[in-house]
Amino acid sequence: MRAYRLLQLLFGMGTLLAISGIWLSLLHGPYSLEGLSEQEIAQNVNNYLGPHAKVVGAPHLVRVQLLIYDDPDPKGVQIVNVQFDHQNVPLKPRDIFGFRGQASFQVKPHRYLLRWTVQRDALNWPRTETHEELLTIDPRDLWIQINISGNSASIS
Repeated sequence: MRAYRLLQLLFGMGTLLAISGIWLSLLHGPYSLEGLSEQEIAQNVNNYLGPHAKVVGAPHLVRVQLLIYDDPDPKGVQIVNVQFDHQNVPLKPRDIFGFRGQASFQVKPHRYLLRWTVQRDALNWPRTETHEELLTIDPRDLWIQINISGNSASIS
């Protein structure tokens, strides 16, 4: 009976030691925000996930990424065709989030035409509508992401 009590005591002390060690490592570990200025905290929270350098081997090129979605409303428009600089972008069938596809390009700084065609419902006329955006790529850009969602496009 004494051996059983001794094992219970050792197990309890070991558990207490492990939990306190985990608590101390989380309190003062690498993820601690203690001693950081507000600007450093903001930089830790808002992580930039894009490239930090020019395209390797071709520093004069800029990366362009297209993300294509149908309208979030189920009764909204559906994208039929997307062209970037007169190149067709292949589209997949719509998934549950409305995602239709993506494309990546490496282009020289210049002006490029982005054109996409959407299909409206059968009751509205005209049934298809074409949208155009003139995209100006600056030589200082490293990466441009274009989100096409139904009738609108956002460039970041």
